[in-house]
Amino acid sequence: MPTVSNALIAVAEAVERRWQGYLARGVIDAFVEFTLSLNGLTEHLARQQMPGLVRASQELENTALSLFGAGVNHPLSVERSGVIARQLGAILRELRRHELPAVASRRGADGGAAVEGAWSRPRQILIVSSRDHPWRASLAEQLEFFGFVPCGMQWEESQTELNIPLAVVFIPDAEGSYEAEAVATIRLLRSEFPASSFYCLSVSAELQSIIDLQRAGADFCIPVGEKLNDLVSRILDLVQAREQQVPRVLVVEDSATAIAHIRRSLSQHGIDSEAIGDPRALLEATARYRPDLVLMDMYMPYCTGVEVTRALRQLREYQSLPVVYLSSETDIVQQVEALRLGGDQFLTKPVNPVVLAAVVKTKIERYREMLHSGRHDSLTGLLNHSAAKAKLDDFFRVAGGGPLTAAMIDIDRFKSINDTYGHPVGDQVIRSLAWLLRGRLRSSDLIGRYGGEEFIVALPGTDGGRAKELLDRIREDFADLPHAHGAGTLRATFSCGLASVPGFRDPEALIAAADEALLVAKRSGRNMVISAVSRPVATASP
Repeated sequence: MPTVSNALIAVAEAVERRWQGYLARGVIDAFVEFTLSLNGLTEHLARQQMPGLVRASQELENTALSLFGAGVNHPLSVERSGVIARQLGAILRELRRHELPAVASRRGADGGAAVEGAWSRPRQILIVSSRDHPWRASLAEQLEFFGFVPCGMQWEESQTELNIPLAVVFIPDAEGSYEAEAVATIRLLRSEFPASSFYCLSVSAELQSIIDLQRAGADFCIPVGEKLNDLVSRILDLVQAREQQVPRVLVVEDSATAIAHIRRSLSQHGIDSEAIGDPRALLEATARYRPDLVLMDMYMPYCTGVEVTRALRQLREYQSLPVVYLSSETDIVQQVEALRLGGDQFLTKPVNPVVLAAVVKTKIERYREMLHSGRHDSLTGLLNHSAAKAKLDDFFRVAGGGPLTAAMIDIDRFKSINDTYGHPVGDQVIRSLAWLLRGRLRSSDLIGRYGGEEFIVALPGTDGGRAKELLDRIREDFADLPHAHGAGTLRATFSCGLASVPGFRDPEALIAAADEALLVAKRSGRNMVISAVSRPVATASP
């Protein structure tokens, strides 16, 4: 069951308080604060993968934004206030209905008390199809391998007594065809499970078919011809939370009043900010604060925003950092020239706080997506070689000699798989191992594709014995995982070498020891996990 955390409830209740504050004061400033907080709630719901509630929150946000226009007086009329109160009340009731203690269960095989950040969590997936549909059993088998708990429901069933599933998957009786009764079932289940993600398989490429399913409540329409394995990857994306760092904005502005206004607007959306009044301090502040975006005043003492931005762009690491200009400049020629010389967007003062927040968030999301694509392997979505090594360096530094285990994993006889079944099948085997690791390990662990068929894993706070037990179980499951090809299925295995801190002086020595243990596993018959012998770390003489 998806957990609605106490933190998310707190965000929703903060929105409710801002609404009550507006009702008490009835002034436009209070309404702006309420609208800004709504946008923050929508973002939190999106991070929690609750598409139904995201949709409801977006509709409420649009209702509020429509009341900023000319001809709308504040305080709002009883009728307009009632519309907002009903929409907000429905969201709050739904969140509170599903509020649970923020505790994740360990897999039964792990035993012990349930703790947050468990190695793997039961994740219920509801599959809706005819009883004997050939995809049903195959999909359920794959989902089980990746740590999910599949359960079935037939199209003709009108109700279900299941717990709230993480996702609902719909399989039509005929490829590319969802009958009216099927669409009605999707609509019914959407009302019952507003916080779950809905996937419709084998959807026709016709626009009207997609629109009809989206109106019924579908979040993802997967076209005819896409493989079931790709669906597993999509569902894993729901539970493999990418590390979410608080967005950071550096404000370069010489007006204390403008700074206060901007930072207040940003904080309403959970965006951290820092301000400098002297543009000559930009490079130092950027290196220290590491912002995701710079809000730059155009006209300041000592130099202009354009001159500062051009200087910033001379440094390779800041060439793609978004810069948004703020100015009272209305001359379109000057605006275009400013953008041509290094800026990304131009906002005219005074800036509408809703527009400011929307622009900042959009620019930061695209900037982070660009950084993400440069750090992740395109085939598996895991960290690439250089990014994985950098993260291991961070783990090693933070561990400070405490528990940390690194693992090197290599698929056995992979060249033979490619030679016998072809590279597309080999790629599928690589993806399957990546998905299995993502499904069984914690989101805080390091999982990277080191190169070819080799992977690197690092488990902070984990000693060698616990890591060996965990990876041995993953090894056994991978050996049982079927990989489809043109003539049937094949099975593959992997070998693994482990090395643990304390016992090694630096990350390079840790990786080298794990790699040596991997070679021992290969030479000893493959399909096994071998632990390296720790080496005493030399200490300086007194």
